[in-house]
Amino acid sequence: MRHPILLLAVFALGWLAHGRAGPPVAQAAGPPDFAEVIARSNPGVVRIAVRSARPSRQASRDDGVGAGFVVAADGWIVTCLHVVGAADQVVVTAPGRGSTEARVVGRDAATDTALLRVAWRGMKPLPRGGASRVRPGQWVLAGGSPYNLENSWSVGIVSGVARSNVGVGPRAVRDYIQTDAAANLGNSGGPLLDAGGRVIGMMTAILSRTGGHQGVALAVPIDLVDRAVEALRRGGGSSTVDRPTLGLRVRAMPSIGGRPAGLVVTGFEANSAAEANGVRPGDVILVGAGRALRKAADLQRLVGARVRGEILRLTLQRGNRRLEVRVPLR
Repeated sequence: MRHPILLLAVFALGWLAHGRAGPPVAQAAGPPDFAEVIARSNPGVVRIAVRSARPSRQASRDDGVGAGFVVAADGWIVTCLHVVGAADQVVVTAPGRGSTEARVVGRDAATDTALLRVAWRGMKPLPRGGASRVRPGQWVLAGGSPYNLENSWSVGIVSGVARSNVGVGPRAVRDYIQTDAAANLGNSGGPLLDAGGRVIGMMTAILSRTGGHQGVALAVPIDLVDRAVEALRRGGGSSTVDRPTLGLRVRAMPSIGGRPAGLVVTGFEANSAAEANGVRPGDVILVGAGRALRKAADLQRLVGARVRGEILRLTLQRGNRRLEVRVPLR
């Protein structure tokens, strides 16, 4: 009877020795305390309610409530275009200020962005982060007014970047930030912050079979939103963004040897500048304005940073040939 016990003791000692010899197990750090970040950010986040004189008129797919955030101290606020929709009246509520009516200054359907103006002064704009530096796995906070609960916050991580063709929101966005931070009706237009409290995106949609949060929320990168806001402010009054376009559809090619292989042209929009200047279906776009193009979002950012009439140089692969074309943006 002593032999089995002895063997078990030897096995246990060996297991302990092996465990001691192995590398120490790293302890995963818990989430940081976001209380200070939220306290700093709350003054820059507003609740938005929309009203219509005709109840049958659809003003917002968020049940008449959404969120927004301050972009300039003299009363400039950004939100989602689908929040304000075709509303007859837009009312903004801010912490410590009460409520006031807002004017819709501009709309950009391509990025689901609306620019509002209120009469308040001394508002607190939220600081900006760089959406191009966002990485999957980093902590983020989503602010908004879910189910009319103003200045509500949820925390999660970035689940993915450069999401496109997601089936919701404007098709022009090829660069959504995906997060698992809880988002529900009323979060649209609210900010997505990094752990330091900098805006990296504007909450715009959720993917859900129930209509409620199921762990997949999408935000438009703040770079796209800021470009739309800048153009709308320059336009003055009610306006839309005069956005240049190449007029083509692309998808990323599978990588070769671990390296991205460019963007294959899958089709053209009506009145396509690219088609008129020599680009053909099946061409692979390798470089634009001297920059390697790896994702559809790379091309979107490249075009979005330019103006109509500007010439964009593209390097293409067509079969065994490499060629360059010059496309005037329309």
